[in-house]
Amino acid sequence: MTALGAAAPGGPAARGLPLTIRLFGTEAGKGLRLMWARRGLLVSGIVSGGIVYLMVRFLIGGGHITRAMVALTLPALLAYEVAVKASLQGSGGIAEEVHGGTLEQSQLSPARPTLLVSGRLAALGAEQLIAAAVLGVVFGLGYRVHYTTGPGVLVPVLLTLADALGYALLMTALTLRFASIGAIVHVAGMAIMFFNGAYLPISWFPHGVQVFTRFVPTALGVQVMNTTLAGRGLGTSWADGTLPWLIAHVAVITGLGWLTYTRTLRRARREGGLSAR
Repeated sequence: MTALGAAAPGGPAARGLPLTIRLFGTEAGKGLRLMWARRGLLVSGIVSGGIVYLMVRFLIGGGHITRAMVALTLPALLAYEVAVKASLQGSGGIAEEVHGGTLEQSQLSPARPTLLVSGRLAALGAEQLIAAAVLGVVFGLGYRVHYTTGPGVLVPVLLTLADALGYALLMTALTLRFASIGAIVHVAGMAIMFFNGAYLPISWFPHGVQVFTRFVPTALGVQVMNTTLAGRGLGTSWADGTLPWLIAHVAVITGLGWLTYTRTLRRARREGGLSAR
């Protein structure tokens, strides 16, 4: 993952929008080429994610999988796929560069660090959206799930995607700060899968747990998606406070991700943390 670079005189801000777009596209394109090169891993990840989901549904359903339960938990599975897989790949990619000694070389780029990481996040998001789309089509058609779709559905989908990528950026940034980041990412991923509704619908949780889920990445997005897909519209989610909470959560986690990223980068430069010592 080449996600870092130093702003230099004559960088994107000085050379204009065309260079900025080109640098962003180069980084995003590189990520997509890496995805194609390791497409076997993408396929195996999709298959394993589907198998785990089926096993959980069988266990919780006492050997039965109902269409209603699939309809309620499938959006949470797709949100989990994007958030957790993107964070694992983002964190793992930057850790490989640190240990491989190539991260310092990326400082020669004329692009700002935030521009390059934006391109990388775009590639990670595209990759995980492919996986989520495949799982959604397979389980949606396989169990003949019926959703009420319309333009309003795009609002929670895009907000949930932003929430997931903001979380992935935060985990990527923390990789430069904590040596035990692998354990942190995996534990956080398990918490997301349980509390965002992929195991049990959030509405089934006790009230205190439902309040806690408001702070879990993608959980609010899943609630708004379920409400919208059930045909109740965005007005219902706004009236019960779920949609405003989702907007606030996206703003906070995205801002926290960018702030943590820039600060950990500066600290890594200062303390020599851009390569293994």
